[in-house]
Amino acid sequence: MARSFISKQSVGSLGIGAVALMLSMGALPASAQMPPAPPMPPQTAAERVLLREYFEQYSPYWRQVRGHWAVTSGRLLQTRDDARELNTVLFYDPLIIADAEITAVAAMLNDVPQFLTADDADLLRTRRQIGGAGLVFRYQDDNNFYLFRLAGEDGVVLGKVVDGVWHELANPRSADFAGMRLYNAAAYPLRVRVTGRRIQCWIGNRAVASVEDDSFSTGRVGLSTFRSKAAFTSLRIVER
Repeated sequence: MARSFISKQSVGSLGIGAVALMLSMGALPASAQMPPAPPMPPQTAAERVLLREYFEQYSPYWRQVRGHWAVTSGRLLQTRDDARELNTVLFYDPLIIADAEITAVAAMLNDVPQFLTADDADLLRTRRQIGGAGLVFRYQDDNNFYLFRLAGEDGVVLGKVVDGVWHELANPRSADFAGMRLYNAAAYPLRVRVTGRRIQCWIGNRAVASVEDDSFSTGRVGLSTFRSKAAFTSLRIVER
């Protein structure tokens, strides 16, 4: 069961499909655009939507742990990619949730140098294989939470931070989900369903991870980036 410290928090339905963000970095070539995923199923009478967020304005209930977060033009932006900060985190304070389905639309915003030198090798690897954006859930504090996020152009990663130490739970690469390449500045729906110790994850309509872990049974929900700038356009939390 979920507990909300604000009983009148937003409750409603939100159908989320894949969208393409043509941001300040310029439009993507046609070959780089992901086919739209099917829309999320409509809310049913049995669903209890705990939060829906279009980021039309910044809510005082969000708490910034690290990073530089701001709302502009219907997008929540995180504009730092400092390697020293690692996971930037923004969490929603009023809700403590046990079992839920969480969906967000996220896009990585990375500037890859046009002309590379030997000194750019690590930067390029970070941009293409490591940096990303996604969801934190069952968040206890800065040193204890689960995380599911995009991981560069080649895949996604599911893991947890326990007492400040990262533990990987699943690391599906693009070859594991029909070779779909994750393009910079394109937006992808990320979905997590957590029920008891079972954690299931999707990107678009493709299931990419299903594991069991009992490190955390409840906690808050938030957004995160790893050595990456990012944009988020929606967030939806449904009690399960």
